[in-house]
Amino acid sequence: MTKIEIEFPDSQIVIRAQLEEVKAPVTTESIKKILSTGPVETVGRHAMYTGKEISVQFSEDRCNGSGLTGDVKENLTCFPQPGDLLFTYMPAYAWGGVPSQIFDIGIFYGKDARTFFPMGWLPGNLFATVVPEDLEKLAELGSKVHLNGQQHLIIREIQKS
Repeated sequence: MTKIEIEFPDSQIVIRAQLEEVKAPVTTESIKKILSTGPVETVGRHAMYTGKEISVQFSEDRCNGSGLTGDVKENLTCFPQPGDLLFTYMPAYAWGGVPSQIFDIGIFYGKDARTFFPMGWLPGNLFATVVPEDLEKLAELGSKVHLNGQQHLIIREIQKS
């Protein structure tokens, strides 16, 4: 089993998540391929429409050739639970005229979230779940992002078996 680690250095919080390799094999292999070239450093922002979510965008450069595309539909949900990580893809110009592809990782930290956007429902691939012992830290972090704004983060693969 493979786990990833999401480190928020400014808040000194580390969250671990178990990849759902059986239920989302293409998405998890693509995420592992991206992380095999080194950690992803980016920012997490509070989502605008989906509820208690920290939205993380991977760059197009990092995702090209990884297999993460809109064609991959597996372990879909529109109602993520606390601790769920969802991957959602949007092609260029699909979101408010943004001219680049969007590779979004949603980290859901609270109840009553849903993947409903101005253009309607957009299910995401549930590809990882935060380990139970880190859920309280995740809820704390989600509140910090909601109240204080974006946070720098680092995502890396931490364990294989």
